[in-house]
Amino acid sequence: MSGFYVLDVPDFRSLVENARRDPACTVHDVVAGYTFIEFHEEIEIDRAATKLGEAVWFGCLTGGLDGRITHFSPGKLRLAPTNLPILPDQGH
Repeated sequence: MSGFYVLDVPDFRSLVENARRDPACTVHDVVAGYTFIEFHEEIEIDRAATKLGEAVWFGCLTGGLDGRITHFSPGKLRLAPTNLPILPDQGH
């Protein structure tokens, strides 16, 4: 399951609401102060659509990501699902 965790604070509400409108995303209930936004195909988030300021925008993945960033600029964020392990095999 790929997705990212968004801190449940007013600063990020518009990001979560934007994800709710995206049919490629499933927004889960808040757990332990974070909203999990799940995706199974590459998604693109337009900063203008979220109305996030630049500092908040560049902090939108600080809650954690299970996936891959394919593009992250001041205007767009593209995330792709991955089946790769979160931690690489250390040969142990």
